[in-house]
Amino acid sequence: MSTTESSQAPMGPEHEEKPPRGVKGMAVVRWGLVALSAAAAVWTWSSYVSGQHANGASATPSAAAAQQYRCPMHPQMISNEPGECPICHMTLVPLVVTPSPTSPAMSAMPGMSAMPGMPGMSAMPGTAMPSAAPASGTPPGTTPITLAFDRVQSIGVRTSVAEERDAGGTLRVTATVAAPEQGVAEVHVRTAGFVDRISVRETGVRVGAGQELLGLYSPDVFQAESELLAAKSFGDQGVRSVEAARQKLSLLGMPPAAIDEVLATGKSMRVVPVSAPSGGYITRKSVVLGSYVTPEMTLYEIDDLSRIYVLAEVFPRDAASIHVGTEGRFTLSSEPDKTAVAKVDLVYPQIDAEARTTRVRLQLRNDQLKLRPGQYGQVEFALAARKAVVVPRDAIVDTGLSTYVFLDDGGGHYTPRIVITGHEEGDMIEVTAGVSAGDRVVSSATFLIDSESRLQASLGPAAGGGPAPTSPCDADFDRAKYPDKWAACQRCEKQHAGMGSMVDDCKNAISKPWR
Repeated sequence: MSTTESSQAPMGPEHEEKPPRGVKGMAVVRWGLVALSAAAAVWTWSSYVSGQHANGASATPSAAAAQQYRCPMHPQMISNEPGECPICHMTLVPLVVTPSPTSPAMSAMPGMSAMPGMPGMSAMPGTAMPSAAPASGTPPGTTPITLAFDRVQSIGVRTSVAEERDAGGTLRVTATVAAPEQGVAEVHVRTAGFVDRISVRETGVRVGAGQELLGLYSPDVFQAESELLAAKSFGDQGVRSVEAARQKLSLLGMPPAAIDEVLATGKSMRVVPVSAPSGGYITRKSVVLGSYVTPEMTLYEIDDLSRIYVLAEVFPRDAASIHVGTEGRFTLSSEPDKTAVAKVDLVYPQIDAEARTTRVRLQLRNDQLKLRPGQYGQVEFALAARKAVVVPRDAIVDTGLSTYVFLDDGGGHYTPRIVITGHEEGDMIEVTAGVSAGDRVVSSATFLIDSESRLQASLGPAAGGGPAPTSPCDADFDRAKYPDKWAACQRCEKQHAGMGSMVDDCKNAISKPWR
């Protein structure tokens, strides 16, 4: 008992197990590593914050100081100092970098500029964003110009006065002959059967109303005929049955004359005639001898050409002058000595998307088939008399985007002006807006005037509408006295920019005096 108690008694301090050697050293190393990691984290964060402040304070000066230059012909040749291109020896030009407020890195790429209205995005080199045309009287891409008297004579500029004339007269448009819609008839059977005989065997022939086209054997019709004869055999007691059987045959398409013949002869008619519902010309035939036909099949198509359509093609700008009741004179292209007069009975509401015209319809009598569908001709409409301003057709410049003329302001000064055109009559064209009676417009060499205007517009003020930049040509040339020589100097500056002495050689080739 004493032995057990002595083994369970707690051990004293002198009997505790000692820790292994090196534990205290490892603890010191561990806490040292933790302290070093914390110090490194604090140093990294403080360096990042101080660097951000330094970059924010010095970004603009460093960007401004880092001016670079590149070759106009070889954009890959970029230098930090001005000089010449080592490939073509052209003068290096400053590399303009326009920073974007939302994406500076993207805008700093050479050859890319910011897209208007789209912050942070850039346009690829060689592309231009479309801009709206100015809401003014000057066409986009042009500018007023001034030419010397000898230049005006050399290019053959002629002017004409805008006149106010009576713009009534006639409107001449193309037209075609067409078959009338209401004159078309189709031939169908009312019950199924077999074609036993054909009376009209081809298209293009003329038939009269009620003329037999073919003979049909139909079991249903033959049975109805038998019922009619059976009802007739009862005498007066079968009157109602006879009327009922007669109506049944009529509904099956049997002509009244054929029904009377059956009653008169007392014999059933095996083949029943199928007649034309109206007179006209056979334009379609889809049946042959022995065919099995049903009610949904179109056997013949007949066109009544006693009246004919004349369909005139009118441009939308002229359609307002044409209305129901307007008189027109139609002339065939193949027979110009023969004309026919009719009035407009319909102006179609839609416009042809391909021809960009609207149709106007006239109707003519065609008893002797003088007019045939598909023929071409012209229609002249008599328009109401009115006053209008007209100019020569050669005075109009139509680019597809805008229509304009050049006004002669005198002294060799020409101003482009947007106009709205109307009817054409011979070599003259109506101007409904933009030009007044008495204005003088350029009517000859208009293309050369337009080219000069566009050239000077490209060399003139920037698109922003600010003042024109100062040019070296202003110091050497009198722009007001010699505008053509000043323009030639501008072309030299633009065409030979960055080519060193070639600009001066081009200027020296311009005839003097300059001032």
